[in-house]
Amino acid sequence: MENATKIPTYEDLMLPLLKAVGDGKEHRLADLRCKIYDDLGLSEEQKTRIMPKKNATYVDYRMGWARTHLRLAGLVSIPGRGMIKITPSGAEVLNAPPPRIDRKYLRKIPEFVENTRRGDSGDEEHGDGNETPEDAMRRGFEGVRNALYAELEDAVQQISPEGFERLVLELFKKMGYGDIVTHTGRSGDGGIDGIIRKDRLGLGEIYVQAKQWNSPVQVRNVREFMGVLDGKEGIFITTSTFTPSAAKEAKSNVALIDGKELVRLMEEYGVGVSEVENITIKALSGEYFEQFK
Repeated sequence: MENATKIPTYEDLMLPLLKAVGDGKEHRLADLRCKIYDDLGLSEEQKTRIMPKKNATYVDYRMGWARTHLRLAGLVSIPGRGMIKITPSGAEVLNAPPPRIDRKYLRKIPEFVENTRRGDSGDEEHGDGNETPEDAMRRGFEGVRNALYAELEDAVQQISPEGFERLVLELFKKMGYGDIVTHTGRSGDGGIDGIIRKDRLGLGEIYVQAKQWNSPVQVRNVREFMGVLDGKEGIFITTSTFTPSAAKEAKSNVALIDGKELVRLMEEYGVGVSEVENITIKALSGEYFEQFK
């Protein structure tokens, strides 16, 4: 490389990573790193420089981001913790690979646009000059958050069904939903997976059903749950989605939480995430300077 101290960005790493999994097999990301770094001609200093406040090297951290962005675009899947596998869409890209894969390239892929939707114009460069530094930071923060949501979705799908039930109940504890939260279900029992008791005497109870599914929850599943409730309050939570008819079927005593809302709540209440860095942004106080005029 021209600059021996320059560390590749996550965009620099996306195409090499996609090519490294082009054989269609499942790979451990850790096993691919050394080969990719050697192919890029990285120096020992580039490969080992540690990030401040993080127990990771810059290049390993950015490799993780490269995988996340490829996954958001549907070019790779994450079949297990720390794993990666190319998808048919990714293989199609490699049939006629571009010179570089970056965010500008990924924004041409509908799945990436949908997974990173954040309400802005979608322009990569915002070349009209109207974006303030605060706007750029806010946009960057939303990108980080959306990537985190994608990683949380993957992590939640990879735990055991019984573990998912316990995670859901842990979330409700963090949300302050009740004095006592009890795990009652066994994997595959088709019944109530947990009970939230609103007070210590158990005078108010909320029944919980947690489904670690990939396919959408159907209307019959919601009906079965309401039948078990027999008029009591309940929460049906899933890693997937609810069909429109299933969502319409739910009565006022039943709350439905899909996979997108689940990871949003996990981030909000600190379940399965940790704070990496806290940045305070300060602005000029015009009122302060008025006293000196």
